[in-house]
Amino acid sequence: MIRDAREHNDNAAPNDFEIERLRASLPEYFDKDGAFMLDRLQESLKEGDVSITKEGYELKFLGKSYAKYLTSTETETVVVPDLDHNSQPQNKDSQNLYIVGDNLDALKHLLGSYAGKVKCIYIDPPYNTGSDGFVYNDDFGFTPAQLVDKIGLSEDEAQRVLNLQGKSSHSAWLTFMYPRLQLAKELLTDDGVIFISIDDNEQANLKLLCDEVFGEQNFVAGFVVVRSEGGGLAKQAVIGHDYLPAYCKNVDTFIPLGRPKDIRGQVITKDGEDYWIETDWLRKEFGKYGTCSYEEIAEILGKQKLREVDLELERGNYVLVPKRGYHLVGRLRKISEDTSKFYTVLKNFDGAGYVKCLNKLGIEDLSKLNLAAEFSFPKPVELVRQALEGATIRSKNEGDIVLDFFSGSATTAEATMRQNAKDSGNRRWILVQLPEILDSTTYAHKQGYRTIDEIGRERIKRAATKIEDETGADIDYGFRLYRLEEPSGKLLDQLERFDPAASDVLFSGDYVSKFDLNNTPGHDTVLATWLVKDGYGLTTSAEKVKLENYELDVCGDSGYVIDTGLTSDDVVALVRQLETGDLELSRIVVFGYSVEFSVMHELKKNLAVLKSGRTIDVIERF
Repeated sequence: MIRDAREHNDNAAPNDFEIERLRASLPEYFDKDGAFMLDRLQESLKEGDVSITKEGYELKFLGKSYAKYLTSTETETVVVPDLDHNSQPQNKDSQNLYIVGDNLDALKHLLGSYAGKVKCIYIDPPYNTGSDGFVYNDDFGFTPAQLVDKIGLSEDEAQRVLNLQGKSSHSAWLTFMYPRLQLAKELLTDDGVIFISIDDNEQANLKLLCDEVFGEQNFVAGFVVVRSEGGGLAKQAVIGHDYLPAYCKNVDTFIPLGRPKDIRGQVITKDGEDYWIETDWLRKEFGKYGTCSYEEIAEILGKQKLREVDLELERGNYVLVPKRGYHLVGRLRKISEDTSKFYTVLKNFDGAGYVKCLNKLGIEDLSKLNLAAEFSFPKPVELVRQALEGATIRSKNEGDIVLDFFSGSATTAEATMRQNAKDSGNRRWILVQLPEILDSTTYAHKQGYRTIDEIGRERIKRAATKIEDETGADIDYGFRLYRLEEPSGKLLDQLERFDPAASDVLFSGDYVSKFDLNNTPGHDTVLATWLVKDGYGLTTSAEKVKLENYELDVCGDSGYVIDTGLTSDDVVALVRQLETGDLELSRIVVFGYSVEFSVMHELKKNLAVLKSGRTIDVIERF
């Protein structure tokens, strides 16, 4: 766990992230010791007539090597569930997640369970305007000499990298964004897409960065978002737009973004699927196609003939009916698949047909919930709703995951709920927000809020109530709440000093309780951290299985030994249940601080010689 992560990070190199991706995709180019055989790959490329160049166009910035190093390290935080919140009726079965903590740590935790599973990402990162409060605050935790050793920088460059802390330069912003986008890419499904709101300050740099991270070929579009129409006090020009670049994970499998077409015909339901009847008429004298309303067609054909056409269409047949110099052509179009492509200029209109300022829309959205005071430029629900609808319109009922790791005012959660209510979808959302402290002079602070995430979570609750009252839709209105916490320096020292080989003599008791955080028992913290690491996610619960006297946590094919108290009798009972098939496990994961050395030895020995011939892995974590 934490000790394991620290040991990994001590030996991490900036290119470890890329090497692991290569190892997963091209294992044949690694030898038995894990060394990458570059010459073999080069030879294969030459045989395939692939040109190998040493020079090319690339993005360089101060801090890039350090950003790559951050991508390669493991998080040293733990996942702490809010047991009270998560047990409430509206939340206990929810598939939505709200994570309070640094988004870099959150992304690393999420990789364990959600890599390749997120269909749509929307983020609104800091714009680096000079007045939006952005400064690079990631804690380096290294001296210049250590950076020289870990990353291979010169001493002068190492010092310049460390000097990025507290700065808002382009290099600082790129260093901040690079690892987050690298990890976000790994979370996307093969046909997934990411939208990033940005303005002129970093738009050009973001384009270059995304070209490198996602691949230039995976650029979907550079959407322009109309944000305002006024601006008489502008210095040079009225800035009426922001940008929303979109990149897909893999252009070969990506399906273009879609939006619903205007339904012009009668809607029928066939085998549980909604279709609309498209009818075109062909005038003989001009030889041109045109469209007409269902009522017009009824007048031309007569009701009886129209009913015959309807029956043919319901059977899935195409129909050609000559009548009064017309030929009528009809077909059924599946509504869920009948979409139009996006236009690159995104704008909203009010009821009178005028362009509505998107900045004002975001404020209006929060004002309707009495929460507008603390956010200067919240993104409007309609903008995010359009983006996620475009990405998920064809798979609305498949449980698509929508992720926002710069949650802010939690617009993405409301947008997802509104879209689900609109089309009876089953999308899930994951939001991540740093617990930024509110100034004591702010209105929100006077109302009892202390951090930005508290306001975001309140917005979700109020929006859920409003949407349910307005629509009555049967959707998921709740969410599970987790916080990321870093153990104290004192605890880290204790973890580092622990010697499992001496635990029989010096066994100091309960290390699990040392992870009691935010009124959550350490057992639940360790279990949640491991479940997301091992691929079970944060909405899956473990069950208790009684051995002799010890209760084993079981999830899927994994058994977890977390609390102290495992004895030789429990090991015998575990082996018996595995042999009889009462327990179907492939591995036992052990909190190394909780099991005495002799019992651990017995556990490993017994599981290595099961009579059934099954193999059960025993994994110790510290």
